[in-house]
Amino acid sequence: MNVYTIQVNLKLGDIEANKEKIYPLIKKARSRSLVLLPEMWSCGFDNENLEKHVKQTPKLYKELKKISTEKNLVIAGTLPEKTKKGICNKGFIIDNGEIIKKQPKIKLFTPTGEDKYFVAGKNNLDITESSAGNLGMMICFELRFPNFSYTLRKKGVEIILVPAQWGKARKEHLEILSKARAIETQSFVVVSNTVGKIGKESYAGSSGIYSPWGETLAFSNNEEGIFRANIDLAEVYKVRKKIKMDI
Repeated sequence: MNVYTIQVNLKLGDIEANKEKIYPLIKKARSRSLVLLPEMWSCGFDNENLEKHVKQTPKLYKELKKISTEKNLVIAGTLPEKTKKGICNKGFIIDNGEIIKKQPKIKLFTPTGEDKYFVAGKNNLDITESSAGNLGMMICFELRFPNFSYTLRKKGVEIILVPAQWGKARKEHLEILSKARAIETQSFVVVSNTVGKIGKESYAGSSGIYSPWGETLAFSNNEEGIFRANIDLAEVYKVRKKIKMDI
């Protein structure tokens, strides 16, 4: 199965410009593949204008569902979404035109003030059965929490998806933690990050795809684009059989 991660420099607050960059990249993916988009890919953390941006989210879901149907893709990422309690940074998984999972970000990154603009989700992590396998999601900052990956592993995750906007100052942390989560959960890990300066923040790049053995299957340092690895989910169970862990 082909798995893709997309890495881009977003235009803060400009949904149309970001769509024009990202949609053609998604369409480059081969049929029956998994594609991961960065966190908040539509508008970035244009926090002062979130009320305006959330109004576009239903339309974006509709457009992604259409692409997913046409290409027979599993597409995942996050978008801002309005709820009764406030605006969430909402993770989503679309499988062959249907939204099969929504998961709000649980751990908000307070150093950049996410907690002032978003409401946190409840800690009820679960896996999602999809045509691409058993998927789990850890949104950006959540990658730092091993109890999250432990929970997903215990529930039978095969691929952990990490949509992110991870800062450049912590670039090495992203690369180390991405590989560590793959090794400790004996799962594939797919990371989609932004790169370059977006607004006042600079982002780390370092998007990648990692095997359950901790091998780097695909990696982009600073380049924009879509990056692919061909994976076999049987590898998950070979590794788990080889090194048995009491989880």
